[in-house]
Amino acid sequence: MLAPRFPSYAGALNALDLGDARLVERLLCDDSRGSGAWRRLLSRPNFVPDGFTVAERMNGEVLLGSAESEFGPWLSGVISGKLRRVAPPAGGGDAVPAVAAFCHEQTLRLLEHSVAGTTVAQTLANQEMPSVADRVIAHCVFGDVRAPVVTHRTYAHRSVEVALELASLVVDSCGQDLAALLRYSLAAGLIGAGQKLRAPGPGIALPVGSSGDPAALARMLWPKYQELAERPLHVDHWDTFRTEALDGPFRLVWFFDDCAETVIDLLLLDRLLAANPRLQLTLVPKSLPCYTDADATLVLRLLDSPRLRALGVDRLRATDVCTAGPSMATANLCKVSPELARALDDAQCVFVKGTNVHEMFQGGVNKVMYTGFVLVSEFNESAIGVDASTAPLFLVRSGPGEYTNWGFEGRRHRTACYASREVRLCWSTLMDRERRERCEEPAVLRDELRRLGSLAGRIAPRTRAALESEMQRVSRRLHRLTGAAPVPFPSADVSSYVTLSSPDPWRSSARA
Repeated sequence: MLAPRFPSYAGALNALDLGDARLVERLLCDDSRGSGAWRRLLSRPNFVPDGFTVAERMNGEVLLGSAESEFGPWLSGVISGKLRRVAPPAGGGDAVPAVAAFCHEQTLRLLEHSVAGTTVAQTLANQEMPSVADRVIAHCVFGDVRAPVVTHRTYAHRSVEVALELASLVVDSCGQDLAALLRYSLAAGLIGAGQKLRAPGPGIALPVGSSGDPAALARMLWPKYQELAERPLHVDHWDTFRTEALDGPFRLVWFFDDCAETVIDLLLLDRLLAANPRLQLTLVPKSLPCYTDADATLVLRLLDSPRLRALGVDRLRATDVCTAGPSMATANLCKVSPELARALDDAQCVFVKGTNVHEMFQGGVNKVMYTGFVLVSEFNESAIGVDASTAPLFLVRSGPGEYTNWGFEGRRHRTACYASREVRLCWSTLMDRERRERCEEPAVLRDELRRLGSLAGRIAPRTRAALESEMQRVSRRLHRLTGAAPVPFPSADVSSYVTLSSPDPWRSSARA
């Protein structure tokens, strides 16, 4: 594919025609093409993802780090950074400031544009914003809203080269051990992690560089990769997944994440098919290049790779790949293509690699969902409730419509200390949820119900469903331990069922 031409001056740029409804949909990475098939996927019709919107960020309503707290400079930095990566090396960088200013202006126009009486910024999730910036750049700079904005070309090529070399070592080490293959699949998220925006702590990354013999580099990285992959999972629901996915007919939709880990994912997926020939897979890469994520072109190329075929990856087919996957670095249930909506509707289970898609799907998708990831981002510590400096591995399970973490606004009130670092926490983290699920002490669970109920008047409206769901889960857990009937929690007033044990039970970070 020829690279789109980068203009040498701002006058060659294309303004957004916001009167073109189809263009606006594409700018917002809406792949539904007017279909309502996605509605069948929702656990409730009024679902909106937890987190925060771009409008909240623009209005200063979100507590973020100093480098991200001012929306205008942050957006300018995002756009300029993308343009520097896609500008041609010979002279293209000279045009970046003017082009960036134009794209910034057009992005603000889009965010202020009203659709069905509501501005785009009010409905756009924060996680979607970088990919929307890609689409604005594609239209304004390259004249095609679907033009690829390949910001990490070197990472994608180099990390896959190294991962293919590591794959043979993984096969030799794991054999047919599916649990081990999963761990290596998760730890592969650290391959080339230093080239990502949020790199892991010192001594954790598996750097791939930009040149040199990939085979020699793979041999050098192998001892560290093996050490990281052989650790036990911090949260481990593998046994449940294995029971569900390997026992008879089963339809599974698998969302890929980064390019390098996708190579190891394919090893695992092939072995899953060997273990259960009646397993039906739909493989979901991105439909366009997005940040460091695997896109459909890469996955199809890998499936045809002699290197992987030599390792026995021969059960997966090109027809298993959904080429109409998300056109953004995350995924929005209300924007998925009809093809992906159909695959999700037919599936019994969704498996998501990484946290980006998980954040947007949790609480909304009416399927069992597994999420596998390696925690490296200090930002994600807020949601997970674990120190990210050691890059722990996770396999998380959530039932239809369940949340694993929620309440980003809680970061104003909850903190924890990790290795002398103060970390702000969501109202309820993944580890809070896991502790409640494992708790055997009725008194502790009753205290948790009181603590959760105290949030009724403090949470954002979109978080109410998550709070009610978590209180119901704790109540059911209490019922299993004591036999007491689960307490109903009507939407009208959760707080009427609780008594506060202190003026502010969430002020302390002791439970973080």
